[in-house]
Amino acid sequence: MGRCALITGANRGLGQRTAELLADQGWRVLVGARRRAAGEETARALRARGGDATHVAIDVADPDSIGTAARTVREMTEGLDALVNNAGVFLPADLHFSQVDAEVCARTLRVNAIGPLLVTQAFRPLLRAAGAACVVNVSSSDARPERATGEHLGYRMSKAALNTLTANLAVALRAENILVNAVEPGWIPTDMGGPDAPDDLDEAARLVARAARLHAAAADAPTGRVFRVGDLEGC
Repeated sequence: MGRCALITGANRGLGQRTAELLADQGWRVLVGARRRAAGEETARALRARGGDATHVAIDVADPDSIGTAARTVREMTEGLDALVNNAGVFLPADLHFSQVDAEVCARTLRVNAIGPLLVTQAFRPLLRAAGAACVVNVSSSDARPERATGEHLGYRMSKAALNTLTANLAVALRAENILVNAVEPGWIPTDMGGPDAPDDLDEAARLVARAARLHAAAADAPTGRVFRVGDLEGC
């Protein structure tokens, strides 16, 4: 049986492009999407190009939705070889420090940092059952302190929290042959990044796909890392 990956936020942008790459490489792709119509459309498009794809309804900000998704996936597969925590938000109201709104920050943290934690918890049994699996968290270079601008604080805080989550989950799950790494995709032309973003979407998707297929059973496999475009060449 081929490898199986769940990608959250897979109905557009980086998640969709990563789903295409993995499907083209023979993976079974579970298209995680909050909106049913969008998720099913993406799954149909993947099947039309010869891939094996199924939509899975999941809202990473809703613990009940996450639990339902995990039960749904358990009926589809005995193990999950990769989990890509790609779903995220960059809210227009996330402004300069003087204008920060607490609820905007809280929602951003719920989706971008707490969501990946809860999703990984829920799918841990399936990741463990695969024998060797990878979790990939989509982070951002905006998490780096040297990139601070005093703006978009909720987003920057959420991605810094995601990097800390990555390091801690890597320690917690290494004994179960589950690697946990993060990637910085760059400023890419997606709905979030905008049409004029200068970095390459395909390169970013290749980085995510490489992180998803690292050999988790290898004793020296990298875990707890934050990879940038250009890393993992040849993997």
